Amino acid sequence: MPAKKILHYINSLPFPLTIRHYSVFGAATAFLKDGELYSAESWDALRMNHPHFSIAESREEWLKAAESKIKKDGQDGAMPLRAEEISRILNECGISSLFSVGVGGAGLEYQIKKANPDLQMTCSDFSPNSVDTLKKVFTECDSIRLFDMKNKDWSPALQGVSADKQLVLMNHVDIEFTNNELREMFQNMHDSGIRNILIVCNRLTARGLLSRFVDRLIRRLKGEHFVFAGYLRTKKTFPPLWGSLYQTTEVETPLISGFLLKSKN
Repeated sequence: MPAKKILHYINSLPFPLTIRHYSVFGAATAFLKDGELYSAESWDALRMNHPHFSIAESREEWLKAAESKIKKDGQDGAMPLRAEEISRILNECGISSLFSVGVGGAGLEYQIKKANPDLQMTCSDFSPNSVDTLKKVFTECDSIRLFDMKNKDWSPALQGVSADKQLVLMNHVDIEFTNNELREMFQNMHDSGIRNILIVCNRLTARGLLSRFVDRLIRRLKGEHFVFAGYLRTKKTFPPLWGSLYQTTEVETPLISGFLLKSKN
């Protein structure tokens, strides 16, 4: 095996591993429920008190982030290109309806809808404040609704749509859940008839693990306070979470990493 492939294999951490993820939110930390970013209340507080995570209430300001003219959480200059790659996957799979969960500011979804105006799109979030704000500013979206991913019933994703033509988009939301919660979630989706899922996720690598360790050490020396903000996983951790329920195709492009799942039955 060439040295480059060996190094890539080692960097991928080729074994299941899940670690707790911590981040720094500065003065906004004081407003988080229980001092953690792990609830709708904490996300609402963060969006209200940290400009990087806020969702603008005016259409004009929201579009600046959605068009990547200003950088916010998950919304940067590469976002339109990520949307193009996701759109390509949707078209190759013959998808006509998208149900995107945990959308936050919905910049990615805006770019997907912009590239595919005929795509039937539903955006959802578990924060009532985020949903109310998006209804005012994301006027292109066909439907914006309150939805908790821990719900057992995922049938709202399929309302009036053929399951074969519908896809659930999970864009960097896996970080919010434990492995057991994700296993139950995929079981619930399968039981509700969800046949297609696209997971875009951060994969924990050796390089990333080292970088996080160094960054955390430096920030601690500066006296910065860390907040629990979810979980990070290696690539090998993901497939066992849905087990035999879905057929797995790994997605690896210059801009997105993840998995495309298709129901086996």
